[in-house]
Amino acid sequence: MNRKINFTLALATGLLGGVLSRYLIPTPVFAQAQAPAPREIRAQSFVLVNKQGAPLGLMGFDSDGVPVITLLDENRRTIWSSKATLLLQSSK
Repeated sequence: MNRKINFTLALATGLLGGVLSRYLIPTPVFAQAQAPAPREIRAQSFVLVNKQGAPLGLMGFDSDGVPVITLLDENRRTIWSSKATLLLQSSK
């Protein structure tokens, strides 16, 4: 008879604990939806870096405002560089 009482009390307290936990514990927080990727990124320059943070490339503008792309080696020496030639159209 003692086993029946223990089993009944255990079952009742388990159910009561489950019901109370629903109302005493705050509701769970769900992750926010992922934002869509931007269609456009604006910057004056972009620097490509390796895992250690050392720059290995640059896309930006020189001091005259001319677009330039530069690739660097591990010793930060320029291995390739290109300056854009700007073509201006004259209006008639």
